[in-house]
Amino acid sequence: MDFEQLFRRLDAEARKILQALAIFNLPVTGRAISYVLQPFLPNLDSIRAEGRLEQLASDYPSLVRRERGHYVLNEQARQAVLATLAPGEPSDRYERGAPLYTRYTLLNRAADYFKTRRKPRREWQSLEDIAPQLAEFELRVQGEDYETAAELLNEISFNYLLRWGHHRIVVELRERLVDKLDNPKLAQGNLGELGSAYAYLGEMEKAIACQERALLIARRSRDRVNEGVWLTNLGNRYVNLGQALRAVPYYEQALVIARDQRDRHAEALNIASLGTCYAYLGQMDKALECYEQSRQIARELNDLGMEGFCLSNLGNVYASLGQVTRAIALHDQALEIARQMGNRVEEARRLGSLADALIIGQHYAEAIQNLQLGLQLDEESGSARGKNYKNVSLARAYLFQGDLERARAAAEAALLYNTPQNNHNALSTLGVIAVRQGDDAAAQEAFTETIAQARQALEHNPNNQDALTAQGLAFSGLALLGSGPRAINLEAAITAYRLAYRVNNSAGLVELAARLFDALAVADSEGVLHDVRAAITGG
Repeated sequence: MDFEQLFRRLDAEARKILQALAIFNLPVTGRAISYVLQPFLPNLDSIRAEGRLEQLASDYPSLVRRERGHYVLNEQARQAVLATLAPGEPSDRYERGAPLYTRYTLLNRAADYFKTRRKPRREWQSLEDIAPQLAEFELRVQGEDYETAAELLNEISFNYLLRWGHHRIVVELRERLVDKLDNPKLAQGNLGELGSAYAYLGEMEKAIACQERALLIARRSRDRVNEGVWLTNLGNRYVNLGQALRAVPYYEQALVIARDQRDRHAEALNIASLGTCYAYLGQMDKALECYEQSRQIARELNDLGMEGFCLSNLGNVYASLGQVTRAIALHDQALEIARQMGNRVEEARRLGSLADALIIGQHYAEAIQNLQLGLQLDEESGSARGKNYKNVSLARAYLFQGDLERARAAAEAALLYNTPQNNHNALSTLGVIAVRQGDDAAAQEAFTETIAQARQALEHNPNNQDALTAQGLAFSGLALLGSGPRAINLEAAITAYRLAYRVNNSAGLVELAARLFDALAVADSEGVLHDVRAAITGG
């Protein structure tokens, strides 16, 4: 018997039950079916609906499948049942009086059903806890009720999905609302948060494009508050790309808006963000001043999240300055705050920062432990940038311990996650490891690419100490390998290291650069690199 014959044989109630089941497209109970059909079948209570579903599953197993007390249509049957429903129009959900029996009406009622199934906000701890909202979102979008879908997503995305690290899910949901929202606040919010999720996944061009569109909408709407938000976010994106100089004017404009609006939280955020730019530019005193100023505001506001952000960045600066004990204490405090707030994204970041301080302090085993834990969190959230940075740090920790096999695996893993502002570190570290393993061909390729990647970074910021140090290491490696004119490579190495020292001669950074160079120089049995090391310390 084909579907059309089977469907015609069913009574009107059974046909409507199948149509409601087709609308849900996921296993549901009799209560859900009763709710959706109540205006059309007022006598179909949840008990009767459950009995009819059980009967249909028994009589027509090719159509209805029972799963742990829930019922769902097989996909082929679902499409056939949907075809029996009049589509109607999106406006059907606003119909006064007796509702129209159309697909749009049933989609709206199915979405409303899941609205009744929400857990209290205090119980939201995982995706399972917000499953009703995710199901409702899907039905709202299918029903072209995009504004309601956006408002719903705003309730669960920033403070829950993003905080839990589900950036890919946020991208998938928010992409479905792009160019579908007439409300300017909802449209810019959707684009802006989509950009943030793209950024965390390492897709910076998409991130910038989204947040530039959000900024344009805010300016057209004369929405000064959100104009400041997107300026800050765009500054973050350029910092992510290692373009600190380009980020500064975005933060400065956002800071003016924050002060005009008397928004102390935004003021603290932008002051701290300027501190990050100054740190990238080697102006450590100004960076410390900004972070301390921002931290003071955070304390006045009792803003634990902002205080943790400032503590973490202060830890980074003190680690760079070689004040490792102080840096570790600050990172420990920042990490505890992230855990206290249940923010797994920040926890992952702060584990990496703590590990970097531990590496400068030569506490390699503890650094490795923190990096492995951080990488587990990055794997959960899909953070390409996090996996690049942490694997580079892991490779260095293993290298300094003398475990070349694990060091190489980590360096190669880092390169799987393209991160322009850190690729030169991944490649230069891989080059040192390959030299130590006697793999000259791989080492030469890694050092050559290091120089190319570092040059790109230096185009955006000529004072990029990190990129200059990587260049110095790579030219040293090429000189050691005898790849190209040795005298020219040695001179280029010395020049790069001297420039790096001139940009930022903080003790921690100099010590790390010297340690990486020494890891390479272990293979220098002929003393080729004898004159280079002094340049690292300013000689």
